[in-house]
Amino acid sequence: MIKGIAKRIRANILVGFFLTVPIVATILIFNFLFDLATGWLPAGIMPQLRSTWAGQLLLQIFTLLAILAACALVGILTRNILGRHLFRFSDTLLARIPVIKGIYVSVRQISESLFTQRKTLFKEVVMIEYPRKGLHSLAFVTARVPDDLAGNLTRGRDRSECVSVFIPTTPNPTSGVLILLPRSETITIDMDVGEALTFVMSGGAVSPGEKGATAPTLLDKLEAWLRQSDEPQEDKTQTDQEKTEDVD
Repeated sequence: MIKGIAKRIRANILVGFFLTVPIVATILIFNFLFDLATGWLPAGIMPQLRSTWAGQLLLQIFTLLAILAACALVGILTRNILGRHLFRFSDTLLARIPVIKGIYVSVRQISESLFTQRKTLFKEVVMIEYPRKGLHSLAFVTARVPDDLAGNLTRGRDRSECVSVFIPTTPNPTSGVLILLPRSETITIDMDVGEALTFVMSGGAVSPGEKGATAPTLLDKLEAWLRQSDEPQEDKTQTDQEKTEDVD
C-alpha cells in the first residue's frame, strides 16, 4: 500500500513538474523581453513612480505604448511619397557605413524574408525519394530553379523543369534539407501545407484530415510514459521464464 502511494506521489510530482515548466519558461521569456523593451529608461526619470512595484509596471506599460505609437508614426510618415524617398536615402546610407552595414543589412534581410516569403515559401506538398531510393520523404516545393542552374541538373538529359524542395525535420520543421531536382522526380500528393506541417511536427501521429485535437498532448505522453514505467515486474519475469522454456 505504501509503495502504491509513493508511486502515485512520484507520478503527480513528475506530471506537475513537466506541465509547469513550459508555463514558467513562457512567463520568464515574456518578462525578459518586456523588460528589454521597456527597461531602457534612465533611473533618474520619475524616481517616485519607480519606488513601487505598481508604479514601475505602469511606467513600463506607458513606455511600451510609446514605442508602439512611435512605430505607428514612422509607418504613417514613410508611406507617403516624401517618406519613401527619405527611407530609401537612409537605407542606402546605412548600407554603406562600415561595420554598421553588416548588422543593418542582415537584420533588414531577415525582416524582408518574413513578409516576402511568408505566403510563397511553401507552394505545394510533394514526396521525393530521400534519403535513398525506395524511401520517401515529405517535401515542400519552394521555387522554380532558374534555367541556367537547371541546365546543370539536367546535363545530358532532356531539359525539364527543375524545382527546389525543402525537406523538414521532425519535430522541428524549421530546419531541414534543401534539394534541387527535376520536377519529374517529385510525386504530387493531395495535402495542403498546414496538414503537412502538422504531420511532420507530430512525427506522423496526426494523419492528414484529422483534427489537431486528436494529437497526443504533453499530458497524454506523460501518462503513457508513467504507465509504461509502472508495468509490473512480474509480467517481465514471467515473460523471461516463458522464453527460457521455449529455448529448452
